[in-house]
Amino acid sequence: MRLFTFLSLLFCSFPVFAQEPSKSELSPCGTLPEIGDWLRAYKERPEDFVLSRSSDTLNVGIQIHLLAKDNGTGRFTAERLLNAFCRLNTDFAGANVRFYFKNDWNLINNTAWHTHTEIETGIEMMLTNNVADALNCYFVADPAGNCGYNLPYAGVAMSHGCSGPNDHTWSHEVGHALSLPHTFIGWEGKVYNFQNPTPDTLTYDYTHFHDTIDTQIPAPLDTALVEYLDGSNCAIAADLICDTKPDYLSYRWDCDGQGKSLVQQKDPTGATFYSDGTLFMSYAADNCQNRFSDEQIATLRANLLMEKADWLTNEPPRGDITETAELLSPLGGQFSPSIGTVLKWSSVPNATRYLVQASRFAIFSLKEVDMVTADTTFTIGQLPNNLTYYWRVRPFNDWFACTEWSAAGTFKTADITSVSAPDVEGWRCYPTLLVPSQPITVEIPENWLNQKTQCAVYDATGQMMWKTDLTFSTEANEISLPSAPWSTGAYRLVFINEKRVKTKSFLIIH
Repeated sequence: MRLFTFLSLLFCSFPVFAQEPSKSELSPCGTLPEIGDWLRAYKERPEDFVLSRSSDTLNVGIQIHLLAKDNGTGRFTAERLLNAFCRLNTDFAGANVRFYFKNDWNLINNTAWHTHTEIETGIEMMLTNNVADALNCYFVADPAGNCGYNLPYAGVAMSHGCSGPNDHTWSHEVGHALSLPHTFIGWEGKVYNFQNPTPDTLTYDYTHFHDTIDTQIPAPLDTALVEYLDGSNCAIAADLICDTKPDYLSYRWDCDGQGKSLVQQKDPTGATFYSDGTLFMSYAADNCQNRFSDEQIATLRANLLMEKADWLTNEPPRGDITETAELLSPLGGQFSPSIGTVLKWSSVPNATRYLVQASRFAIFSLKEVDMVTADTTFTIGQLPNNLTYYWRVRPFNDWFACTEWSAAGTFKTADITSVSAPDVEGWRCYPTLLVPSQPITVEIPENWLNQKTQCAVYDATGQMMWKTDLTFSTEANEISLPSAPWSTGAYRLVFINEKRVKTKSFLIIH
């Protein structure tokens, strides 16, 4: 069983992330300015890079690492990861790049890595845990005070607070991993001032952010040319990409209705402009960003094909999921055992995993069950008695997470025996507290399989209420009782075949 089952347990899912740094408390990105050797070579002589599969969808394997504290608390939840993964693939759809979960989600309990203040700690985390031939992505509470950062030789670190369903930080950091610099490269850590003359060059320090880890500390300063508005130096200035216009804003900024910065800037010649906030590699607010430029797309695809080919697969993607799960039982507030409630739902085409949640609140603000399973049933451990619970299911697979929750079902817990240990003969019958027409599940020993069996229900006076003939072909069987009115009270379920008789009891309530 894959590690998706790591959540297959009962727990109170309190919003521990609320105590973690919020997006407003973190810097947009900790990736320092760097024009890698590969990018320089590609931009100087792109004709030397003969690329096959130039229009194919490139399928990229991601290795997910979910960090928690030493005691296992504070981990990024499955629901939040699926939402972030959906956003990542949506953002890269225009580049014809698709990501998939290559391996099990890796669960790591380490407080020092979960909240680290230094990039050096992140380097240790990645080099200790990286998986070969995949883009390694680490979700932590605080990656050195940033929303995220990318180490070219190691992987991407992401903060929980910047990984929401409408956040583009993960796409920004993956853009870095695929060789793309900031649109404002060289301005990192500097504050642009319109009142001062704009320089022709900027120096920057990229310690720890070379293409390889064997870097001098501190690194020698590098120099970036400042890009002119007329594009005359665009191929050698800033990010070396000509269809991303000048941008000197190295802080999180908002945009107008056309996606342009509210702050006017001027290039070294005095020509004025506003930055383009639609680009993922800028620091514009998330509501502004929606694209990579055409040249950025060509560059990141070339980097995948030439430098990161071991991240790619020819495996055909699993199909998209277009249906929601149908909840089967328990439904309609029916009584269910406080120990051993069995949740059942329909299988969904193309789904290989299901996220299942149960909560005492209709908005699922706190969750008693928050788990992932490959099955279409889940047996809950112990719940408090006499409470109404809401539950729902969300399907997904390694390739596709843009899925919807089922409609919520409800049940009420009662102090009844449900999925207790089988009796000495191997029989088990549950639930034992039913509402009219509710099905009952019977688990039988092997020696009753494939034999014609009469099943009958008798009330407390011995009157037969219902009878049918069955042949059990599996050890677990759901018997649908008739919808005719039943009086509140105790009943006996009697099974008879040629050699044996077995009796089980249950209660009907209203």
